[in-house]
Amino acid sequence: MNAIIEKDCREILHRVNIKEAKKKKILITGANGFLGQHIASTFSIANHELGLGCTIHAVGLNKPKPIIASLLHQYKNIYYDRIDLSKPFNLQGYDYIFHAAGYSQPVKFIQDYNSTISINIDATRHLLNASPNATFVFFSSAEIYGNIPLKLIPVRENFNGNCPLFLPRSVYAQSKRLGESLCASYKRDKKTNIKIVRISHTYGPGLPFDDRHVMSEFIKKALIEKKIRLLDSGKSVKTYGYIADIVAMIIFIAFHGNDFVYNVGGKNNISILDLAKKIAKYCNVEYTIPSNISHFAHIGKDPDFVKLNLTKIKQEMGKFKFMPFSEGLLRTIEWTKQQIT
Repeated sequence: MNAIIEKDCREILHRVNIKEAKKKKILITGANGFLGQHIASTFSIANHELGLGCTIHAVGLNKPKPIIASLLHQYKNIYYDRIDLSKPFNLQGYDYIFHAAGYSQPVKFIQDYNSTISINIDATRHLLNASPNATFVFFSSAEIYGNIPLKLIPVRENFNGNCPLFLPRSVYAQSKRLGESLCASYKRDKKTNIKIVRISHTYGPGLPFDDRHVMSEFIKKALIEKKIRLLDSGKSVKTYGYIADIVAMIIFIAFHGNDFVYNVGGKNNISILDLAKKIAKYCNVEYTIPSNISHFAHIGKDPDFVKLNLTKIKQEMGKFKFMPFSEGLLRTIEWTKQQIT
């Protein structure tokens, strides 16, 4: 396992007590994804060092990527299966389910909207029915809030959202909203133990090389093309959370959360333009702003500013120290360099 990721996972285990996972059966869907691979890594290290003896069933659409492959080689009690959750499948009998599967990258969920809908709705319903006694963690998104009135920023969990229906990227937010509604029905009618985590922009070491989010694209352009070309003016503001901070929150919520819905994110606000400037400076390259906005369907359609109110999760976890953005960005750039070389 990469030394940086291993260090992050060990820090997560110092922050969150997961002894309740002892001898339990854990399912992680979307295990090849950024969040899934860190959750699988954390439980694998916990098995090895804390003697938890839990069974980790990692599921992904494609063959194991390097991080998951290294876990399979290095640790016991972790298994991997290639399963397309947009089609009928058989997964049942788990104690904890981290349903992280699905396309979160706009380029991908716009191109494959049928799978996006199926994974967020049909697969969610199947998993809830097949393991009715499990603690079920549904990975939602800050995108469900849509365009947030400035007076409500940072937005709390009780804001019902202001999501457009007919933009190309709306299929993602709306299917997440329906997935949440499905979870609420099961919690209300069947008393299923469900936690919803609304996750904002996450970054850090381990970002898959094929990731198409803006930070990944900028870093790869800086390292490979030696120049960052923005696709619009870069005025949108993102709030980034470091991967170890985000995963620590999610695992805490699974084992100790007292409520149903949680915002999960970081505290570092930065515009796309300023992000490009920082990466360009670190990599000693230039950046350019286009005279015309890109024709790509996902460009210029996201909310101008999204910032989550994290009061609930911070109060439950107690003192919470966030990764400084400058350090997290440097770690992410160094990780990407290793993948290129």
